[in-house]
Formats: sequence, structure tokens, C-alpha cells
Amino acid sequence: MSTTETLHEDALAAINDRLAGLKLPTRLLTSHADGAPYDIRAITGKGFGCFAINDIKRGTRILEESPLLSTPIGFYFHEDIKAEFDKLSPTDQALYFSLHSAHGQNPASWPGHVHPMVAEKGKKRILEQHNARIGKKPSIVSIFQTNCMEKESGAAVYVHASRFNHACNPNAGFQWNPAIKKETIHAVRDIRAGEEITLSYCDATQNKAARLYQLKHYGFVCDCPACADDDDPDSFAAKSAARRYRLSELQRELEPVRGWALHKAGTKDGFAQYLLEYIGLLIEEGDYSGRLSSAYLDLGLFCESKGDLKMAQQATKKALKIRLDNMGSDYPDIKDYATVVKRINLAIDE
Repeated sequence: MSTTETLHEDALAAINDRLAGLKLPTRLLTSHADGAPYDIRAITGKGFGCFAINDIKRGTRILEESPLLSTPIGFYFHEDIKAEFDKLSPTDQALYFSLHSAHGQNPASWPGHVHPMVAEKGKKRILEQHNARIGKKPSIVSIFQTNCMEKESGAAVYVHASRFNHACNPNAGFQWNPAIKKETIHAVRDIRAGEEITLSYCDATQNKAARLYQLKHYGFVCDCPACADDDDPDSFAAKSAARRYRLSELQRELEPVRGWALHKAGTKDGFAQYLLEYIGLLIEEGDYSGRLSSAYLDLGLFCESKGDLKMAQQATKKALKIRLDNMGSDYPDIKDYATVVKRINLAIDE
């Protein structure tokens, strides 16, 4: 038997069995969101995942979805999530409880106390989330903290977007789009038919140990290519670890003179060379996310300030293309990227 099985009906039946146990309406889910180019499939030992039905080109919007449950509060407590849950219809409450929950974790795997210097509100939140994590049954909090995605200043859970699994070298990215008030998922590289569509739940530039700790909160150990055995120096994992280490060095080096502080870049010796190295490493890693678009934009703006308009044109065009691929043409800051490209094109034509 292969490691994945196309379920179409069986996967949905398993989910709907859970709904039936809640004595609420069943057959609530389709095999994928309407029109989305993926199916839900079973993965041996992992539950379910989302797999491409056909080849998906980089930049394709795989999904756009309104929240099932959301809170405007980033520093949320149980009562905040419970208040929003109580507003849901019985059908939507059933959908909420059909999502994965990372409960049932071993208490011995976590610290046994909260540091006395932590404020009372912080302590309360830590204990609520810890108790949900080690609890014997799924709870409102365990499901929320397992599935939530950032939404403006708060967080939200989605019926479909929450079902995509993690990889430290994902082939898709997610982003809340305030223009259309929906979560979007885009292919950040070409995805083959039958390939699982994955997102990154953590900061993918961190080293393996830091990523493993972050992912521990979701109740699993990542086995993606970047987390595989890195003892072999020729393996993708070993090369990825070296790239990520250098990326983190470059991020620390360049952060004080990038973005809003780009006007200070001229004071940084070798700024353009460092940024080009950073861009090259991201491309080698297959990271065509917002990190790459913003790096190209900074490079283009820096070159523009130095009068190198040809290089500025090349870099900003790439920035715009990658941003479009990641966010879609309706994302609010696309017009800002396009304005920069237009300005440089006009300067060249003068």
C-alpha cells in the first residue's frame, strides 16, 4: 500500500463519523472547497492532507476563504474563543470540532511550572493553552491553537485552509487579504499533480532545533526534506541547514538597514552584495515567499538611489512578479510595488 490513499468518499466519511458522534448534521464537507484544485487524502500515520489534482503553476490562487471562527484579539483567552464559538450555528460548531486538535500530549514533555516573573494574565494564558494541549479530549482552545492563522491583529480558524499540513520547505503560502476579507493560499512554486500542498507553520529560516520546538506545540515532529537526516553532507537537509544558518546571519546583519530603514543602507559596506547573497540563498532553498519579494524590492530601491536604473528595473520587476504570485493582484500593497516599477520605467525612458 502506498503512503497516501485517495479517499474522496472514505476520508469524508471518517470526518463525518466524528460529526455524527456530536449528534449534529453530517455530510457537511465536500472533498475540497468549491473549485479548488485539490482533494483531501489520507496519509498513513498523519491523518489527512490536501493534494493537487492537476499540475498547479506558481502564483495560482489555490484557495480563498472566509473565517469559520475569528477573534480580533491576538492575546486571546478561553473566554474570547468561547464567546465566538457560541455565536456559531450548530452546523458550524460541528465543522469546528471536525478540525484537528493537538491535545493528549505528554505533560512531561513540557515545563512543569510558569516562571514567577510572568505577569498574571500571561500566566493564565500559558496555563489555559497548556491544559488544552495535555487534555484528554479536543476542546475549543486545543482546536483553535492547533489551527488558527493570523488575521490582522487577531487570529482565525478556517474549514478548508486549516486542513493544509506543514512543511519547512512548503510549496504554498497563506496570507490574510484585507481587501477581500479572506484568507488566501497561493502556490509559491510549481506543484505537480498528486503532490501534497503544504504551508509553513513556523519561521522557516530558523534552525532545525528551533523549528522542532515551535512545531511541538502542534503535536508532531516534522519529517519534511529539510528536517530529514542531516548527517549526510550531500543531503538536502544538510545543505538546507547551512543555507538557513547563513540566511539568519544575513537577516541580523541587514535588518537595521532594510525596509523602513533602507535610507541607511548606504552606510552599510557591501549592502548590495549581502542582499544579493541573501536572495540567492532564498532561491536555492526554494523560498519564493514574501521574503524574496521584499528583498528584491529593497535591492531595486537601493539601486535606484545609486542611479543604477537598469538593475533597479530588473529587481523591482522581479519583486512585483513574486509579490503577485504570493498575494494575488487584489492584495493592497501590489499597487505600491507597481508604482515603483512604473516610476523606474519612466526614469529610464526619459
